[in-house]
Amino acid sequence: MPEFYSDEIDVTVDEKTRNPISFIWKEREYKIKEVIAFWPDFSYSESGAKRKRWWQRRHRNYYRVLTEEEEVFEIYFDRGSKRETWILYTKL
Repeated sequence: MPEFYSDEIDVTVDEKTRNPISFIWKEREYKIKEVIAFWPDFSYSESGAKRKRWWQRRHRNYYRVLTEEEEVFEIYFDRGSKRETWILYTKL
């Protein structure tokens, strides 16, 4: 059963591919063995605004990753916030 979080994490990315290669969560480093899936999210938030404008869209890149410990996580890079952040979303 998935465990949902919304924790900010520190991520190290590959300089060439820009894919995550490791992240630190709760003072522990997780090395990424494989990026299983990637998808962008440009949907609108649940703000309830009647008129949708481009600047109200999400700008996130989601990654489903497999760690060296064989754990699967979904993390995302929020490019749309004033301060670009990485978030641990789910542990599968």
